[in-house]
Amino acid sequence: MNNASFQRLKDKLYVSSDLRSDEAAQFLATTSQFHLVCNAITSIISPTLYSAGLSAIGQIQRGSVLAVHHPCVDRWTSVWTGISIIVNRATPMHRDWGAAPPFYDLLVSGGTHADCRLNLPDIGARLWYLPGTAVAVSGRVLRHEVPDWLEGERICCAHFIKDAVHDRLGEARPVWPCLTDYFTLIDT
Repeated sequence: MNNASFQRLKDKLYVSSDLRSDEAAQFLATTSQFHLVCNAITSIISPTLYSAGLSAIGQIQRGSVLAVHHPCVDRWTSVWTGISIIVNRATPMHRDWGAAPPFYDLLVSGGTHADCRLNLPDIGARLWYLPGTAVAVSGRVLRHEVPDWLEGERICCAHFIKDAVHDRLGEARPVWPCLTDYFTLIDT
């Protein structure tokens, strides 16, 4: 049984073992500007998700919520609590059970591949998913997959938020974005 299932809301958080390396420090330094662009996208598509993520990461960086602080935490520029890099792999149909329904995943496609689709069968959608494409999807609500692609290398940078991390930090779940959220962004 996974030890994480025994964690309580008062328990300290742990830095992923994947982040506790020199390679991770280099990755964070190399990708920091990319993650700032992803933050900007997030602030537009879901202002409350952006605010909650920024608050959570701020708490982690300046607080005592970690069992052991690691220098990579200070280099983290993303408002997302998790990032996965998927390289040249099909993504089987799944839902993201660790997320809350109003949390989006921000999926950014890169590489040299062609003719790739992100399938969202619950809404009958097949989206073009070529290099340079960013898609925000409620991964807990909608099943999603990338079964294959033609030619070249396929890289996906999947940004996500674990609901348990936000619960532990006492962060309120963001609300679903509404049209009125965007009225302040336009000159009427």
